[in-house]
Amino acid sequence: MKRTISTFAGAVLATEPKLLGETVGIESRNQKPGRGDFRPWREPKPVATAPNGTKTIYRMGRSLASDVLYWLTWANVVHAIHGFVSSDTTERTFYTGDGPPKQTNTAIGLAGPPYPSAWRYLGVPAPAQALLVTSNNDGSGDAEIRYYTYTYVTSYGEESAPAPVSAQVTCKSDDTLNITNIAAPPAGSYGINRIRFYRTQTGTAGDTEFFFLREELSTTANTTDDGRALGEVLPTDGWLPPPADLRNLTAMWNGIAAGIVDSDGSVRYCIAYKPYAWPISQETIPPNAKAVALGVFGQSLLILTTGKPVLVSGSSPDSLDEQPLEMNQACVASRSAVSMGHGVAWAAPDGLAYFGASGPKVVTTGILTREQWQAMRPDTMTGAAFEGAYFGSYLDAGNVRRGFFIDCINPAGIFMLDAGYESVFWDDSQDALYVLDGTSIKRWDEGTAFMQARHTSGTFQGTETNYSAARVEADGYPITFFVDALELPAGVIADRLAARPDLFTNPEPGVLRYTANVINRQPFKMPGQFTARLWRMGVQTAASGLQWASMATSLDELV
Repeated sequence: MKRTISTFAGAVLATEPKLLGETVGIESRNQKPGRGDFRPWREPKPVATAPNGTKTIYRMGRSLASDVLYWLTWANVVHAIHGFVSSDTTERTFYTGDGPPKQTNTAIGLAGPPYPSAWRYLGVPAPAQALLVTSNNDGSGDAEIRYYTYTYVTSYGEESAPAPVSAQVTCKSDDTLNITNIAAPPAGSYGINRIRFYRTQTGTAGDTEFFFLREELSTTANTTDDGRALGEVLPTDGWLPPPADLRNLTAMWNGIAAGIVDSDGSVRYCIAYKPYAWPISQETIPPNAKAVALGVFGQSLLILTTGKPVLVSGSSPDSLDEQPLEMNQACVASRSAVSMGHGVAWAAPDGLAYFGASGPKVVTTGILTREQWQAMRPDTMTGAAFEGAYFGSYLDAGNVRRGFFIDCINPAGIFMLDAGYESVFWDDSQDALYVLDGTSIKRWDEGTAFMQARHTSGTFQGTETNYSAARVEADGYPITFFVDALELPAGVIADRLAARPDLFTNPEPGVLRYTANVINRQPFKMPGQFTARLWRMGVQTAASGLQWASMATSLDELV
């Protein structure tokens, strides 16, 4: 009789071990999935150092293929996105979570570590007071009624919403008018350097709008309306700065960004390609819930909430469609939400939830029970995507970070990791994942040493027998191989331990374990002199890939 473990598809803990097939086991630790065989991850490679207390890492200087330059770090949970301003050459980067929403770039943010060394507030406050406009009464044209307003403009060309409208001004069409009571720009890092003035004009259709009059330096105290030709219509009516408590900044499509307003749990959207302008009219209020996290796939935004998710789609921020999903899977950890490209995955009470083009599911169903999932403390989870799989991290019962990988599309098993990470960063310019380990920033799976990987099979059951031979097929050796005989009487275990302490151990009650250091692919003998009805086996390596391992009741079965 021969038993084999092969096609190592991870661990399945929700199923009774006696019912597991040969492709999954009760333990898969530090195993790199993807090739079907059993092989360990490489240790992550240290590349940079972060300040003490860092919780978020982000690499700027993305045009440089570098592991070292330039790491932005924050002591808070920050969500940063690369800018989508077509004329920008300074890698403008927008972020939330470090106080009010901010922006930085390579010109101001990389003067010296720690980065960012400088930033600006994201958004431009509107002037707080109305203009005072008086006529010189020096014209002879037709009488007309006018109103005036003005805006602040930054060196980046960002323009605020208009000031309160001035009092009505009655004048001749060719009068010269004096403009005063101009509010100085507010203190703070906004980068305001200009003021634009607008006045009303009635069009041929009888509609009245504000048109551009002139632009002055931000230090100007007064100016005039000297009858010059007017320009474009005021574009920024209703363009508010992002709320001070905006978080989870997320890039969507067509130049749209979204963020969660922390105070009320709503979701706000910016004007397309204007990440500094967030009209209050462009928002989603999840029904009977508050937004927790955001994820994107294709041209769909998934709002994860304290209740049911909400699916948002559309080409323009002022005409987005909202659809609450009949999926009772709340998001219990904001940083667990991951945009996978084909869908979004997040930590929910019942397991790792997922929604994509094929619909909703709980990925861990049949792999972990709800109780096993809850024991992993999903409210502490963070997540990332790597090579098509979900890379999760959590705090175990001893407050030690652990990790796991799982395929959200075809989940056959879960691959556990001894180590986990609170912060990760995916660098799409280098197709590389970085993890924060204490103060060390490391490139995932790039070190010279391998992790110690381990796989334990399910339980093989049959008639009372003894497996006396084994064989391991691997790319290289040595390989640690072990066999467990289960539910043995205490006397049998004590006898074997006393007779051969060099070969046997007792890792848990009722279990006798034989461990071998396998040095080649030739079959080898195992000690006998006892029988058992229930068996399992496992392998462990910190080097080569392994294709299969078999045990049998005779050497002939393994040749």
